[in-house]
Amino acid sequence: MEMEGKRAVLLLAVSVFIACGGAQPSTTGSSAPNAAITTAPTAAASAKPSAATSIAADAGPQLAALLAASKNATHRTTYKITASGGGADGFNGEQTWYFKPPRARFDFAATQDGKKTTISYLSLPEGQFYCITIGQAQCFAVTGVGSPLDENTAVVAQQVLISDPGGFGATASAARTLAGQSAQCFDVNSKSGGTAFDTGTFCYSGGGVPLLSTFSTAQYASWTTEATASSGTVAEADFTLPAKPIGR
Repeated sequence: MEMEGKRAVLLLAVSVFIACGGAQPSTTGSSAPNAAITTAPTAAASAKPSAATSIAADAGPQLAALLAASKNATHRTTYKITASGGGADGFNGEQTWYFKPPRARFDFAATQDGKKTTISYLSLPEGQFYCITIGQAQCFAVTGVGSPLDENTAVVAQQVLISDPGGFGATASAARTLAGQSAQCFDVNSKSGGTAFDTGTFCYSGGGVPLLSTFSTAQYASWTTEATASSGTVAEADFTLPAKPIGR
């Protein structure tokens, strides 16, 4: 009962802290990495995906190649998240995304009453884990539930664009410098609606690292995810759990 109580507290904290009211959560949880954050290299990812032909026709082959590269890009990037409207007004803060296929980690940080809280979600070959750190870290193995990242609009928008490029139209827009890197940018719109976003601008480094996404959702919320720092170096230690998972 004590362990279940702690799990309930953790999941409540996760849902309050990172739930965005975006895509519906997955109903098929497992110990394998969730589809929304799987980054393992595949043969298809090394080439321009045929599914991207619609988007390539509008924006040229650059975006198709960047989306393919994004699946396998190794990077550690910190983003400033700003959201407003549609019930998303309170979601503002910082996220750090770590990718080193087949490993992925997402940190969500906020400060309340002078205390820093960090919630981490790790997708590893050996399973998926939540960790919450408020002074001391506690970790839990994830089994039988969907990933909270399915509710993280910033992550879902990137995943939807990568997985279904044919469902969007795009045109190239002005290049920008973000987190000290040159970024190629594209104005994107949903062809059918009902996806993670209706319209938006997405920018990527030459290696496919997402550096900016600004978009609106079907709930009329607006989101901006802007990189403030990015590095192509990710250490194995970045995927070490800060505490032994409870129950293991």
